[in-house]
Amino acid sequence: MAVLPFAPTKSPIRIGFLSPHNPYDRCSFSGTAFFAAKALQGRPELAVRVLGHRPARFSDRLLRRPSPRISVDMLDLSDLDIVLGLVATPLLDDLAQQHPDMPFLHVTDATPAYLRDVYGWKIPFTADAAEARVAEKAAITIYSSEKIARRACRDLDLPALDHAVVPFGVNMDKLPEACPQKAALGELKLLFVGVDWERKGGDIAVAILDELRASGLPAHLTVIGALPDRHRAHPGITHTGFLAKSRRADTERLVAAYEDAHFLLLPSRGDCTPMVVAEAMSFGVPVLSSDVGGLSELVGGPGTGRVLPRYSPPGNWAAEIRGIISDPIAYSMMSDACFDRARSLLNWDQWAGTIADISAMNSALTGVRITSPP
Repeated sequence: MAVLPFAPTKSPIRIGFLSPHNPYDRCSFSGTAFFAAKALQGRPELAVRVLGHRPARFSDRLLRRPSPRISVDMLDLSDLDIVLGLVATPLLDDLAQQHPDMPFLHVTDATPAYLRDVYGWKIPFTADAAEARVAEKAAITIYSSEKIARRACRDLDLPALDHAVVPFGVNMDKLPEACPQKAALGELKLLFVGVDWERKGGDIAVAILDELRASGLPAHLTVIGALPDRHRAHPGITHTGFLAKSRRADTERLVAAYEDAHFLLLPSRGDCTPMVVAEAMSFGVPVLSSDVGGLSELVGGPGTGRVLPRYSPPGNWAAEIRGIISDPIAYSMMSDACFDRARSLLNWDQWAGTIADISAMNSALTGVRITSPP
C-alpha cells in the first residue's frame, strides 16, 4: 500500500500505544517497544498515550517486579483517535470485541503459522483465527517486510488483506553521524550476532571463517551472543558473550564491534526481519544473509550486501566475500551505501513518520473517538 502525506483535520492526532511489551523498559522485546514509542512521542503531529503500562518505580526495580498483565478492561481509551498495537494480537482481538468502533493499526512482523514453521515455537492453532480476525478488523495491518505480508495473506486466507510495509529501526540510543572508516581489508573482521545459535546459522558462520582462513586469507570472527563449547578454542574466534544494551559498558563493546567489523554474517535458517541488519548498516557494515523471511528486503540489493539461498555451502559465502574485498574502493562504496540506507530507511524516525501519515489518513476518514473511559 502506498502511503501519502496527509494534512489531518485535527491536530495532534491522539494515538494510544498498546503492546504486551513494556515501552518504559529498554530490555523488553529487545527494546523495540521502547524505541517505537519514543519515536512516536517525538512526532509533533501525534499525542501519544501509553496504554496499560507505567514507568517502573524504585520499589519495582528493587524487588524486580514484572510488569502487570494488561487487560483491555483496564485501558483508558478516552479521547483517542486511533490505537496502535505493536505485536499485540490478543489485546487487539479483545479491543475489537469490546470497542468495535475504535480504529486500530496492527503492527507485526510474523504470523503464528510462520513462527511455528520457521522458529519451531509451540503456538496454539487458536492463535491463527485471532490473527485473522485482527488483520481483518484493523484499519490497516503494518508488516516489517513485503515477504512476511504475502505470507500473511496465505496463512490467514486473506488474499485481499489491506497492508503497508514499514521496516523497524535500530534499538540503540547513539548512532554515528558519519560512516565509520573501516580498517584495511588485509585482516578481515567478521561479525556474528545472535542468541539462537542453530536458527541463526552459527555453525555456518564458523565454516565460512574456516573457508576463508584455509584459502590463505587472514580472517577473524567476533561472536556476540551464544557460542557452543565446541568452538570456544577456535584461534580465529573472539566471544564476547551476551551484551545488554541496558548496560553502558556492554553498549560500548557492541558499538566497538560494529565499528570494527567489515561484514555481518547472518546465514539464518529462519528469521523474520532481524534488527541486527539495520544495526550493522548504521555503522557501515555490509551484510551477508540467507534469503529467508524479509532479509532480502532489509539488505536491499548487491550494493549493500549479498543474499544467498538458504542452504548455500560455506564455500559460496566465502567466494562472495573474496569477490567483494578484491576491490577495496568498491567495498568502501558498499560501506557508505549501507550507512546511507540505514539513515534514510532503516530507522525509527522514518517508521514513526510513516505511522503518523497512516494515522492521519485514518483519523480524517473515520472521525471516531471514545469520549469517556470504558
